[in-house]
Amino acid sequence: MSVIKKLFGIVWAAMGLGIIPLVVMRAMQEIGAKPTEENWIFWSIVIVVLMPIISFSLITFGVFALKGEYDS
Repeated sequence: MSVIKKLFGIVWAAMGLGIIPLVVMRAMQEIGAKPTEENWIFWSIVIVVLMPIISFSLITFGVFALKGEYDS
């Protein structure tokens, strides 16, 4: 079970790093398709507020799983 937790730790940390360019690319696509003020505000909030929270949480959770913090 410990090996599975460490494997998923790698997956979660990779997802935390991989979400950053995906969200930025999606924001550029959405704003390019419909450049309204509403779109700019929504994607600015997503990039500035939500993306760091989500990516930092996934990376932290993955690192803790790799260190074995969840073994007990």
